[in-house]
Amino acid sequence: MSAAISKKLWFGHFYLGIAIALPLLIIAASGIVLSFYDDLRYTAPPYRLASPVYRSLDADTLAESVRRHYPRHRLEALFLPTAPEHSARARLAGPEPLLVFIDPGTTAILEAKDAANLDGLDWLRELHRGSVLGLPGKIAASMAGLGTLFLWLTGFWLWYRRSATAKRQRRRAKFFPGLVTIHRQTGLLLGGPIAVLALLGALLNFAGPLMQWLDPPPAIATPTSMQQLTTLPLPRLVDAAVNGYRDSPLERIYFPATANQPWRFRFLDGSWGFVDGQNGTLLKLKTPSSHWTMLLYPLHSGKLPGIYGHWLLVFCGFVLLFLISSGLRHGWRIIKPHRR
Repeated sequence: MSAAISKKLWFGHFYLGIAIALPLLIIAASGIVLSFYDDLRYTAPPYRLASPVYRSLDADTLAESVRRHYPRHRLEALFLPTAPEHSARARLAGPEPLLVFIDPGTTAILEAKDAANLDGLDWLRELHRGSVLGLPGKIAASMAGLGTLFLWLTGFWLWYRRSATAKRQRRRAKFFPGLVTIHRQTGLLLGGPIAVLALLGALLNFAGPLMQWLDPPPAIATPTSMQQLTTLPLPRLVDAAVNGYRDSPLERIYFPATANQPWRFRFLDGSWGFVDGQNGTLLKLKTPSSHWTMLLYPLHSGKLPGIYGHWLLVFCGFVLLFLISSGLRHGWRIIKPHRR
């Protein structure tokens, strides 16, 4: 009975690996590159300044400059510089969505481009998520992540059954390790962390709806007109957010589109502050420790472990590539004689 179950699990392990091999190869390879996203993003203009700016102008001055240059557009988000060599950015909605790059020291417009046109790095990020194929692609990428967990669980079961019934082969493999033995041992030791990383990515693909359901942002209790919505000046709203959370610098500001939406402030560590534009009240603060959904991105991106966290992602990516290729090779060598 156990042998029959093990055989079925082996075939399930193998054919599932075949089914999700291509998506996993794409996800692993793109994930290795995206581990260095910040380093690659700020290597050249317009994201990188020609001369560093060590004293950036305040957010209100930058926002007013953008509004003055583009009066027919609505300012959606303002990305503040997080390093002296980084430019500021503004995302605008209007007749055509724009991404505007600003010198944070002079408010000069460095460049403006269509926000819908992705560059190579952004396209690679969308490919990693499966978004290049729309919602079906995101679902397929998430299913591949969940399939990785199943591969590890079935592989663990097969290793356990084999270790209990083939001690002699196990001892021989210990002294003469081949590709199959390395595949088993690598999958046993590192398959778990890789499966967890893939599961985090699968959940992160739908983090927006997930957070909206489990940890929704606050809404303004009594919405008023758009004119009243911006009664308080931006510096006071920024002060309310920054004074409410001092553990990390402010990274970006999201401007509300409707009267029942609060101002949203995102900090460098991934935390969020929600401020009422009417009275400057900090309505809610979401930090990586406030709800488990806030840990999805810091864990999956390697930012939580610190400055060397991205190297862990690179290592896991190469291990996953090895497990896929070695597993397919071993399975094909077993299946091929039966097809003749």
